Amino acid sequence: MGRAREFDTDTALDAAMRTFWERGYEGTSLTDLTEATGVGRQSLYLAFGDKQKLYLAALDRYREHFYLPLVEAVSGSVDVRVALREAILPLLDGSCADDPRGCLLVAAAAERAGEDAAVRSRVTAAFAGLEAALLEAAQRGRAAGLVADTVDLTGWAALTVATIQGLRVMEAGGADRSTLIRALDTALAMLHP
Repeated sequence: MGRAREFDTDTALDAAMRTFWERGYEGTSLTDLTEATGVGRQSLYLAFGDKQKLYLAALDRYREHFYLPLVEAVSGSVDVRVALREAILPLLDGSCADDPRGCLLVAAAAERAGEDAAVRSRVTAAFAGLEAALLEAAQRGRAAGLVADTVDLTGWAALTVATIQGLRVMEAGGADRSTLIRALDTALAMLHP
């Protein structure tokens, strides 16, 4: 009979996610992961598999924490402009100040997606899921008369996902809050009837 796990896997996964987010995949060693999680190498491997599998689990966790709330915020909304702005502003206002700057999925896309199909699949799924939710919300807004008939909603949804990612990159680069909000408001203003 195997020994019971002596650590909380959710806590360990959150610590691993943060470590990958701060250092990237290549910049994170197994020693970094064991120190961050407080879990020994063997226990870490038994719980999550190898470094690659732990990285994929960290990407999934990031998506749960940062993408699904955006999808949920716009999914029940008729006014996508208000819902999205309210969901994005806390990220720009420092409510995530304890988190590393930028976006783990953008970093994963830049560092690993070109060579790793599993990473590419996760990044693509996260971006596509947000884009689909934005498109549906904009369509509801149009049906309610809140979105201009002249706007290409499919194009707007894709542009808005790119804008959100760009905001996270700009944030990581030290852009000031007013610049970030102006960019967000410009993307949202495109929908005005």
